[in-house]
Amino acid sequence: MQRSKFLVFLILAIWFVISFITNILGPVMPVIIENFKLGLTLAAFLPFSFFLAYGIMSIPSGIMIERLGAKTSMLIAFGFTFAGTFQFALFPGYFMALASLFT
Repeated sequence: MQRSKFLVFLILAIWFVISFITNILGPVMPVIIENFKLGLTLAAFLPFSFFLAYGIMSIPSGIMIERLGAKTSMLIAFGFTFAGTFQFALFPGYFMALASLFT
């Protein structure tokens, strides 16, 4: 079976982006705590917001994949990821960090 190098690279890139987004929060947390002068309780809400989105959006995402297909759903998901990142870049603040991590 002939493998497409492009598809292998695309799958590798998608897994890299997902892993990067999931794991970047740990190294960034000390910087966020220092810049926004957060206590540990408020800082704990940041990863909680990120993983709460997993729990809340799992079922709607599954429905969307069934209705729209995997490719379209992935594009929409990456669009939301870009929007969340972009809104935090434009308006940096604690509550925007919570919203963008949830997005």
